Amino acid sequence: MAAPLTVPIARTTRFADNKPQPAVTESVAAILTRCKTSLIADWLTRTKKTPALNHLHLSNEQRTGHLPKLFDDVVERLSIPDLPTKDSDASASPAAVEHGNLRRKQGYSPAMLIHESRILQVTIFGTLQQNLSVLDFNLLLPDVMTIADEVDSQLTQTMESFSNPAPKSAEAHLVKPKR
Repeated sequence: MAAPLTVPIARTTRFADNKPQPAVTESVAAILTRCKTSLIADWLTRTKKTPALNHLHLSNEQRTGHLPKLFDDVVERLSIPDLPTKDSDASASPAAVEHGNLRRKQGYSPAMLIHESRILQVTIFGTLQQNLSVLDFNLLLPDVMTIADEVDSQLTQTMESFSNPAPKSAEAHLVKPKR
């Protein structure tokens, strides 16, 4: 049986009065915003190593051009204080719709889109793992649920536009989040 994984819950620092002081913590949204460039680079590296994705001859920009806006959509969704409660909580993502249209023109298959989405989630969660020492654990689980829901929603919208050359507007199926 493998040894249990030990994860530090909080890091503390002692000051002159010898009382433990909590270290500075960051929200998941702040970490994703701070790490956006490295997340995209990590995603690109992972996709290039994936045989199902690397056989198409695309430039780095053609592979990653959609990601900045999709990351922005995830961060925006994380700023909404409530947990996802139903499918209609998902945000409309014109970037996801455009991504599906673009990937169809580039010769992607539906399975390739699913691989990309899976790699996106793995990359995001890997970045959170790398930032455990500053992560605010109070909202970690709800934020992970929100990320998974948002990325799945983006994949749904991408697949719909990929499958339907003249898709209905994303807004027709999804409700914009309340602010």
